[in-house]
Amino acid sequence: CGVKFRLPIRINLTEHYYIMSELDEIDKKLIACLQEDFPLVMSPFKELGERLSLSEKEVIARIKRLKARGIIKRIGPVHNPQNLGYGRRTLVGMSVDRDKLENTAAIVNGFPEITHNYLRRGGSFNLWFTLICPTQKRINDIIREIKHRSGIRRLISLPTIRTVKIKTVFKP
Repeated sequence: CGVKFRLPIRINLTEHYYIMSELDEIDKKLIACLQEDFPLVMSPFKELGERLSLSEKEVIARIKRLKARGIIKRIGPVHNPQNLGYGRRTLVGMSVDRDKLENTAAIVNGFPEITHNYLRRGGSFNLWFTLICPTQKRINDIIREIKHRSGIRRLISLPTIRTVKIKTVFKP
């Protein structure tokens, strides 16, 4: 489930702050509940509604609206890859010429073991992705295949030694 890569990449901070200021307090509380305290019950949206003094339909409508606006990308679990048999993880940086970025990103995104893919500025490496696999052999095979198909030779792989933090919670 790789993050889709598109050029040109633009960050519009004015738009970001405008969107955040448009959220009402209920939206903000709903987002916090979805991130940190999603109820594991038969009717989770009804439960959220009770917490927020909304009906189940209102909760679902708000989530749909937030999703349509791109504020919520998805609702799903954050799993432990190691406990699922994916104990090998690495961060890979590639040095890719601008005219080869689209093609190289498409090659990288073609592997289901790629979880994130980013374009970054500055430094020697500009395309970074994370790779999670059951074995080091599979990581090596994927990197070899990416290098072969993309023609990119300048690459660095930084294996995970220990997970220090894997939680992202935004307070709107």
